[in-house]
Amino acid sequence: MNRSTLLVLALPLVAYLMAFFYIPFIVLSYYSFIDAETGRVTLDNYLEIIREPAYFNVVLYSIVLAGETVVLTLILSFPASYYIALHSRGAEKVALLIVMITPFWIDFLLRALAMKNILYLLGFREGYYSMLAAMVYDYLPFMFLPLYASLSRISPSILEAARSLGARDRDLILRIILPMSLPGIIAGFTLVFLMSLTEYVIPSLLGGTKGFTIGTMIYHLFLSGDMWGEGSALTLAITLGLLAASIIVSRRLSRFEAYQA
Repeated sequence: MNRSTLLVLALPLVAYLMAFFYIPFIVLSYYSFIDAETGRVTLDNYLEIIREPAYFNVVLYSIVLAGETVVLTLILSFPASYYIALHSRGAEKVALLIVMITPFWIDFLLRALAMKNILYLLGFREGYYSMLAAMVYDYLPFMFLPLYASLSRISPSILEAARSLGARDRDLILRIILPMSLPGIIAGFTLVFLMSLTEYVIPSLLGGTKGFTIGTMIYHLFLSGDMWGEGSALTLAITLGLLAASIIVSRRLSRFEAYQA
């Protein structure tokens, strides 16, 4: 396959990225440096989101919510991924994987609405814990799959050799299984944290008065408050921060996997 053919095949992807990522990113960058009243270039939008305590409080609140989501998805996913990867076989493994992956087949909004109805039937109303429960439910597969992939790479012979040398179950988990599953933990942490940090749908549906997160704040800045400058500055700062964090985590993970190899 020659170079021109590869370029032609890449054109749809390039066009898609230009239309839905790079051009909107350029527009956001433009508005973030423009004064809405005078039209002059300024840094006031960035200075405002730094000076205003409300922005810091919302960002911190969203980080705490995302962190709790990560911890709970990890606690729930690890035993399941450990059992499926290392102890289940044949039809049982296939059935369990289907059970864990099935939520991916359902639209995200439908899952959120279903969780809202379930919580209502159980007597829970809009609030922090309802929002947290829905986010854990929706993002659980994103933690499970990287964990399962990492644990599946552990050879049973390694565990058998450790047991033959007198290792107890606690030693196996702390000294073999956890260190070797660390890439999956980091990948799952990154996926769940980045997505839950800027979540908009679930806080809007289930957050109530506790649902004012980064995602809902950006929505109100653009569509309710008509504050495109500050909204663009906040969006751009969050996007660049998450991008930098992703690059750092990716490099650290690559180095760790190379060290393990």
